[in-house]
Amino acid sequence: MAKNNQPLSPHLSVYKWQVTNTLSILHRFSGVLLFLAAIDFSIWLASIAMGENSYALISSVFSSRLVLAIWVAVSFSFFYHSLNGLRHLVWDFGKGFETHQVKYSGFIVVVLTLVLTSCFWFLLLTKHSL
Repeated sequence: MAKNNQPLSPHLSVYKWQVTNTLSILHRFSGVLLFLAAIDFSIWLASIAMGENSYALISSVFSSRLVLAIWVAVSFSFFYHSLNGLRHLVWDFGKGFETHQVKYSGFIVVVLTLVLTSCFWFLLLTKHSL
């Protein structure tokens, strides 16, 4: 108990690690990554407006293997955040709160995210051979 006789919130070590809190943390992380990606996207758009030399410079930087790997993570974040957002929307209607439904919907979100990310990059890389 605190000095003012109010109960303290339990520490994280009290809770058992579960799928739901992992997906919740991943949802927040994906939102932050999408925010940072929006800044990169605006830099890319600004380079287009600044002319051919600026665009060529930014395109060469953004086409490196490291940045390409980051964009794969960004696309994963986009698909995950979108699908998990739809899952939360269903929850807003009061549906899907049973333990098995929560685990199943989380599993579906992760699998669909992997499938969509893989298909997106397969199509992008085979069509445009990056």
